[in-house]
Amino acid sequence: MTTEGNDQSSEEPGFTFNDKRRVDPDTGELRPETDAQSASAEAGAQSAGAPDAPGAGEQNAGAADEDLADASDLGVDIPADASTLNDTEAAQDGAEPEPEPGSEAAAHLADLKRVNAEYAAYRMRADRERERAATGGVIKTVEALIPVLDEVKLAQENGDVSGPFETHVKKLVDSLTKVGIEQYGEVGDEFDPHLHEALMQQPSDEVETPTVFVVMQPGYRLGDRIIRAARVGVQQPED
Repeated sequence: MTTEGNDQSSEEPGFTFNDKRRVDPDTGELRPETDAQSASAEAGAQSAGAPDAPGAGEQNAGAADEDLADASDLGVDIPADASTLNDTEAAQDGAEPEPEPGSEAAAHLADLKRVNAEYAAYRMRADRERERAATGGVIKTVEALIPVLDEVKLAQENGDVSGPFETHVKKLVDSLTKVGIEQYGEVGDEFDPHLHEALMQQPSDEVETPTVFVVMQPGYRLGDRIIRAARVGVQQPED
């Protein structure tokens, strides 16, 4: 039994190992077998692409015919002269030509320009109306607050506004300033009938032009628009 087992094991094929590494691990140099394989591969590639190979011209011509056939099957027209292709591309990239006068396209283009101009004018009118409405709302609010502001001004002159009340008054005036409301009217200002309302006048040899000497109620304006003229007393120069 032992002898038969040994005979069977001797008849089995042995294991072999082929070292295919390109670099010799002992010397670190390129093995000559690798150089030979590379040279043979390059030679095969050159022979395959050589124009003198038999049947190469026929194969190339057949491939070109197949490409043309495929293009025609897809419905692509291949012009005999391709020099006009660049002109076509340039025309597509540039602006489209104007339609001929009197044509239907020219009429549609004129209508489009007219509608565009009307829309631009409408937007301008809408912006003006929106701005006018916002200004009107601010003016109405200030007109409603003017009696309160007059009372506050009178209390300040009498010294009744102090402590936390003074802080609240300052916040009220600052809030009006943020929305564009300006309070004006100071002693010494030159009298302007467009800005001031003279409630009293008196002659004086100390002024050369009509001058405000007392402010009874300050004026309020929003930009160039007067909400209420300042009510003042004016000194007139003596003749």
